[in-house]
Amino acid sequence: MPRSHKTKKEFDTLCAESTFEVRTSRSHQLPIYPTAAFCFDSLEEGIEIFSNQPGHHVYSRYGNPTVEAVAKKIALLESFDLNKEAYGLLTSSGMAAIHLALDSILTAGDAILTQPILYGGTTELLNKIFKKNGINIFTADLNNVNSLEKLIAENKSIKAIFIETPVNPTLQCINLEAICKFAKKKKLQTIIDNTFATPYITQPLKFDVDIVIHSTTKYLHGHGASTGGAVVTLNKNLFHDKLWPQYKLVGYNASPFEAWLVDLGMKTLPLRMEQQCSNAYKLALFFQKHKEILKVNYPGLKSHPSHNIAKEQMKLFGAMLSIEIKGNLNRVKKVLNALQLCTMAPTLGETNTLILHPATMSHLKVAKDVKLAQGITDNLVRISVGLENINDLINDWKQALS
Repeated sequence: MPRSHKTKKEFDTLCAESTFEVRTSRSHQLPIYPTAAFCFDSLEEGIEIFSNQPGHHVYSRYGNPTVEAVAKKIALLESFDLNKEAYGLLTSSGMAAIHLALDSILTAGDAILTQPILYGGTTELLNKIFKKNGINIFTADLNNVNSLEKLIAENKSIKAIFIETPVNPTLQCINLEAICKFAKKKKLQTIIDNTFATPYITQPLKFDVDIVIHSTTKYLHGHGASTGGAVVTLNKNLFHDKLWPQYKLVGYNASPFEAWLVDLGMKTLPLRMEQQCSNAYKLALFFQKHKEILKVNYPGLKSHPSHNIAKEQMKLFGAMLSIEIKGNLNRVKKVLNALQLCTMAPTLGETNTLILHPATMSHLKVAKDVKLAQGITDNLVRISVGLENINDLINDWKQALS
């Protein structure tokens, strides 16, 4: 309880005072704690809390009630039905979450194995930041586990595998059961970006993944008004000995208000995912039959190379898809500029349908030969399908493609 002040206070003292006792019932919504630090009623209490911090709050970079509540919620969703406790941290962005996860387990001289195509920001982070810090990057087809045997045998410095599934933007799916089984056999840690699927569709911890990361900016928040990330693990020692100390000392933490926005968005996550995935499937079927579309990348289609993998590990097939439009780049520009309902924006997972041209936007910095080898051509368009009426969406694409 705050210390009482029995003497009369002057006007400027009342203005400066920051702690008042508030008498109220329990808040119906998650309260926001917009404070940098937490007060102690006495020096003795401060000494006790600093000597034994778990369960107490000292400074918001170390821990904040709003931020911790949302991190715990995401951890509960990722570990749903596992009957195991998961541990979570909420970061300032998805990129911060990836950096926290990798920097906590890798040191100079180590190497990481990943797939040839990832989100462009992740690729840049690996090649520009981690390489500079002495971490080598290897890429390979993570679905060809047999071919990985030789790679691992010849490169003992590989300590971890970074996975993105479905892959941005071609929607290839990585077989989590196979790659995680292989990783455990080789004593490699696995980190997965589960942003596209969300825990509503896929729970990687069920496949023995070591660390799950999210850009909460996308589907978890779902409304395009918050930037954040999350890191989740079942490994208590990994959390307490590596992830949390790194989080605390470097300052990866999300702000209480950003955390509150994520919590608000997650209340409708199942509803949004059901509708958006349904819309995506119907839109994919429309594209599959359209004469102006060369290719449709959507795991829900039987024609997609990863369809069988997706069926095994995804509850739904997701709300992301990509298409190849006939013609050259000028034709693609004409089609995209003719759309009326779809918004051109470098993000995804929001309530409205968003489009992006990967070759010139999200994957601009990826080498051209690598892009082409992975199907990222000038014809490719990524679509994050929203909550609009599906007939309106189809009609919009019909007129744009005509």
